[in-house]
Amino acid sequence: MRIHTEIVYSFGEYLDTISKIGKQANDKGFNKPPVLWFRGLSDIDHTLIPSLFRQKIRVETKGLKGEYSCMHYAEDIRTQNYIAKNYHFFEKEPSSRVEWLEVMQHHEMNTRVLDWSESSIHSLIFALEPFLNDRKYTEYTRRTCVPCVWILEPGKLNTEIFNYLSRQVEYRTKLIREIIEELQLESYEEELFSSMEKFVDQDFHTSSETGHLDYILNLSAINDEILRDRSRIKYLLCKGDIINPYYYLLSRIYSDGKILEDRVLPPLAVVHPYHSERIKAQKGVFTVFPFYREKRKDNAARAMAVNPDAMENNIMAEKCLHKIILSSPQKIAYELLVNGMNNSWLYPEMPIVANELERHQIYC
Repeated sequence: MRIHTEIVYSFGEYLDTISKIGKQANDKGFNKPPVLWFRGLSDIDHTLIPSLFRQKIRVETKGLKGEYSCMHYAEDIRTQNYIAKNYHFFEKEPSSRVEWLEVMQHHEMNTRVLDWSESSIHSLIFALEPFLNDRKYTEYTRRTCVPCVWILEPGKLNTEIFNYLSRQVEYRTKLIREIIEELQLESYEEELFSSMEKFVDQDFHTSSETGHLDYILNLSAINDEILRDRSRIKYLLCKGDIINPYYYLLSRIYSDGKILEDRVLPPLAVVHPYHSERIKAQKGVFTVFPFYREKRKDNAARAMAVNPDAMENNIMAEKCLHKIILSSPQKIAYELLVNGMNNSWLYPEMPIVANELERHQIYC
């Protein structure tokens, strides 16, 4: 499937195009706009890959028993040291690994989290940063880059994950069996599968007032609940009682990092608590990537300059993505500044605000 792509030449066209994409994605009526997430990139050649996956680290176990890989170690060692050096900055510390990854991502650590924004304007500023910041970007970058903004339908993406886990019997059965084996739920396997199928078939959507929240998850909150009382979770899963059976599976896959044997499942779209003014200002939301086991065919794809980790190369994710290419980026950047939008919207820190006051211009 080819990803839906549009080219725009002005700020007005950009807003109109997003409205058009919103109408196409809307299935809840005119007065209920869909939830869209945005990611601005300074060049269309940049792909939707988290920074940790851009390193030359792969999900290889190096002959170890179990599922602890080089990629797990790379994440562990970064997280441990980041917590040690930054713990004192938090009035309320992040409660889980995925929450720490969110904070680390926003402060330039390499993680398996890809940050998005709920704001199309903030993402547009990100895309046009080369033309708003002459210290961070060079003149060569401004001459050669073609900025773009990616748009994601997060609820649709997560619905794809739910549907796949519930209905693709062969892959689902193998994956879920491995996960529930640790809870010793083998005798309840069929009941669990039945519960999962019923959950999707019953279409557990919320009311019309809050339907925009459907399938957009707080993975950290799910993880906290599971860790609080694992024996209770086991009992509820056995009985099919007052628990969404998908939550445990998603926690094991996307939070704990269970290795997936193929690249079928896409990243999971999640919201997290804001842990800094920067994340709050940027209206930050995230996609959490699972750990995919490296295969020989993946190396072949990389050799042809196709990254198998990229979100746009996932067969499920690509159905939920749109792309807007920004032609005439200097013109659009000028229109942003005229409307009072600048880098201080992204980075609400005193040095950035001071720089905006001193250097109110477009760079060519």
